Amino acid sequence: MSELERVRGELRRLGYLSHGVERFLLQDALRPRRPLRALAMLAVKVGVLAGGGLATAAAIGLTAINGNLAVTPFDLLPLFLHLVVPAVALCSVLFLILGGLLTLVLRVYPVRHIETLSFAVALVVGLVSVVAVLLAARRSALASEVTGWQLALLGAATLVVASGLIKIVHHGLLSLAIRLTDHAPRQRIFSRRGVGAVIVLGLVLLMLPVVMASRAGPPPEPPALPIAPGERVLLIGIDGVVPSEIDYLLGPGREELAALSGLLAEGGVLLSYERQGEPPATLWTTIATGLDSAVHGVSALDSFRPAGVTMPLSRLGISRPYWQSVAVPLGLAEYRPLLSYRRRAFAFWELAARGGTPVLAVNWWSTFPAIDLPGEVVAHGAYQLLKEEAQGAVAPASRVEEIAALAAGARAASLELVERLPVEARQPLLERALHADAFYRSVFQQGLARKPRAAALYLPGLDLAADGWSWGDVAFTDLLRTELVATDQLISRAAGEFGTIAVVFDPGRREPSGEGRVLLWRRQGCPPVSVGAAATLDLRSLASGLLRAAGLPQSAELLEPPAACHWGEPPTRVESYGRPRPRRQPVELGAEYLEGLHALGYL
Repeated sequence: MSELERVRGELRRLGYLSHGVERFLLQDALRPRRPLRALAMLAVKVGVLAGGGLATAAAIGLTAINGNLAVTPFDLLPLFLHLVVPAVALCSVLFLILGGLLTLVLRVYPVRHIETLSFAVALVVGLVSVVAVLLAARRSALASEVTGWQLALLGAATLVVASGLIKIVHHGLLSLAIRLTDHAPRQRIFSRRGVGAVIVLGLVLLMLPVVMASRAGPPPEPPALPIAPGERVLLIGIDGVVPSEIDYLLGPGREELAALSGLLAEGGVLLSYERQGEPPATLWTTIATGLDSAVHGVSALDSFRPAGVTMPLSRLGISRPYWQSVAVPLGLAEYRPLLSYRRRAFAFWELAARGGTPVLAVNWWSTFPAIDLPGEVVAHGAYQLLKEEAQGAVAPASRVEEIAALAAGARAASLELVERLPVEARQPLLERALHADAFYRSVFQQGLARKPRAAALYLPGLDLAADGWSWGDVAFTDLLRTELVATDQLISRAAGEFGTIAVVFDPGRREPSGEGRVLLWRRQGCPPVSVGAAATLDLRSLASGLLRAAGLPQSAELLEPPAACHWGEPPTRVESYGRPRPRRQPVELGAEYLEGLHALGYL
C-alpha cells in the first residue's frame, strides 16, 4: 500500500489526477487489482470514451458522404445511437489486444520510461486511424461528392477524434503500465493545453448541423412547365465498351456499324468523358437526370436505413458488414435495394411526359418499380422480374402479358447472335446477359411504334459478359461486334424519326476509372469537333440537351446543353423541375428486385 501511496502522490504532483478523463482512467492504477482484471476494467473505460468519439465522427462522416448532412442533419443523433454500441465494443477489443501486447513487453523486457512507451503506441494508433480515414475518403470519391464546408467539418472532426483517441489510449496504457511496474511516470507528456479550444471546436461541430438545418431546401416545383413543339429525342446507353473498341469500329473505312457511322457522316460528333469509378446505378442515373448523385440520391446499388434515420445510407465504407450482418438481422436497420421511388430527381423522359405525350424507357437504372407515365416504362431488370412474375416490372400493367411474350423471340434472336462463340461460353452468357439484351431491344423496337417524344434504352449485356470472361480476346471481340451490330440495326430503323440521338458507350467494370464515348447527333447539325474543350463532355449536360431538344424549359439546377452542338433557346427558364413526391412501396417488391440484381451479377 505504501508503494501505491507514493505513486498516487507522484501522479498528483504531475497533475494527472486533477483532470476528469485522466482521473477516470488512471485511478485503476492506484487500486490493488489483479493485472487481468485491471486490463478488463481499462478496456471497458477506454471503449466507452474512444467509442463515443469514434461513433460521433462516423455519424458525421456517413451523413456527409451520403449527401444527407445539409438535408437531414438531425439524423446525426439516431445514427450516433446506432453506432455507439459497436464502436464501444470495437474499441474495447482493440484496447484489450494493445494492453495484452504491452503486458507481454513489460513482462519480457521491463521498461523504465513507461510514459514514453505508452505515448508512442497511442501516437501510432492515432496516425493509423487518420490514414484509414483518408484512404476511405479516397475510395469513396469524397472530394467530388462533399461540399467545402462539409469537408472542413469532417477534417476538423477527424483531427479532434484522433487527438482524443491518442490521449485516451495513452492514459489507458499508462495506467496499465503503472499497475504492472508500480512506477509513476517521470514527467508529463500530454499537456492539458488546448483543451478549451477542443471543447469550443466540438461545440462548433455540434452546432453546424443545426445551423445548416435552417438552410432553404431545393427550389419549389413550378406549377406548370411550358413546353415548346420541340423534337423527338433518343438516348441509348451501352455498357462494357472501352473507347479503343468504339473508336476502331467507327473509324474511317469501317462498315460494321452503318447506322452509327451514318450519323457521324451527317453531322454527328464523337465526344469523350471522364468517369471516376462510380457504380453503374450512379452513372446512368446522372445521365438520365443531369444531376449529381448527392442530388438525385442514387449512389449505390443498395442502401440501409437505420431505425429513426430519415435518409438511407448508400456509401458505407468499412461499416457495411455491420449494417448487413448485424443491424439488419436484428431489425435495427432496413435493407433497401435501389427503387425508382427513392430517386430524388426526375429523369428526362418523366419531364418530357408532362404534356401528356407518350415516352418510352426500357431497362434504365432506378426505374423499378415502373412508374405509370403516358407511354411505356419497362423497369430495370424486367427480363428476370417478368420470369419471376414480379409486380412492377412494366407500366402500364396492362402491357405485361404482351411484353412478356417477346421474351421467347428474344431468346431465339440471341441464339443466332452467339453462334461464333465457343460452345462452353454460350450457356453461361445467354440467360445472364444476351437473352436479356435481345429482349430489351425487341421491347424498345415495339415501343417506338407509339411515337414516343423521349425514348431511353440501357443495354448492360457486354459489361455482364466481360465480367469473368475466360474464353480469349478474339472470342470477346466477336461477341462485342455482333452485339453492337444488333444495336446499330435497331438505331437504323429508328433514326429517321428522331431529331436528336445520343448513344453512350461506357467501359463499365472493364475500365471503371477510364474514359467513355458519346455519339451525339442532331438533325440541325453539330459543327466539326476540333481538338480542345469541345471534344470533351460533362455527362450531366446530356440530359439538358435532350430536354432542350424536346422543347422543355432550362432548369437552373442543370448545366447548359453540350457545347459541341447548336441548341435553340428554351421556352423559358425555371429554378428547378422540383422533386418526385415520396411514394410507398410494398417490401416484397424490394426482395424480388434484389433477386433480379443478383441474377444480373451486380450484387
